[in-house]
Amino acid sequence: MFGFGKSSKPRAAVFVDYEHWFYGYHNNFHMRPNFEEWIQELKNEYDIDELHVFGDFSERQIGAELPELQRITNNNVTHTASDKLGVDKDFTDVIILDHIYRSAAKKKSADVYVLFTGDAHFTCVVDYLKELNKKVVIYGVKFGFSNALKSAATSYVEMPRQIQVKNHYNDLILASLDKLRRKPGKTPSYWRTIDSVAKYNRVPEDRVKKALDGLISQKYISQTTKTDARGEKISLLTVDWDKLSQDGIWQ
Repeated sequence: MFGFGKSSKPRAAVFVDYEHWFYGYHNNFHMRPNFEEWIQELKNEYDIDELHVFGDFSERQIGAELPELQRITNNNVTHTASDKLGVDKDFTDVIILDHIYRSAAKKKSADVYVLFTGDAHFTCVVDYLKELNKKVVIYGVKFGFSNALKSAATSYVEMPRQIQVKNHYNDLILASLDKLRRKPGKTPSYWRTIDSVAKYNRVPEDRVKKALDGLISQKYISQTTKTDARGEKISLLTVDWDKLSQDGIWQ
């Protein structure tokens, strides 16, 4: 599954702190991780020798992610929940660190270590891996990514990338407009669309507005002004679904 065998690509060991990823996306961006897309991105660059995912999946929201993670990783997910009183997030970090050190101690350990975490607790293990002449690439979620960890890494990537955030909000808007166009006689308006998308998806209005303005400036959505029965002007939206489809933005 992970690309064993002879290849010109460097061999990689991948360790994912899924709590950091999931809650960082949920709390700061109102997004869900696209784990499968990320793994495919890594496969394009590396032969993955090891892939390990860690997290406490006992909470309902993050727990819903578990079946898909197990499928993608071939059940290589470590559930770090503990019944001990006083045990917190650091317990997950300890388990991840143990797995990394054990991996590095193998006779034929990977050339590259890819870590998805933002915690400064991992700075020492990164330094250790570099002493072993390993390349260490760290992915971390914006606003929760330790500067010390960034400095220690061979290279790092802040997630989500700007284009991923943009695409996420575009999808929320277009899904709402697509649903509305299936209702006869319903024409979306600018501000009502912003309000309904924000409330339905529980996301900030300013981010929805920014995404909608972007779709309008790219000519995927056009505006016309209409005066209602009370004499108030309303900005109505018309979506160019053909152009969206041709450009691969909406199917």
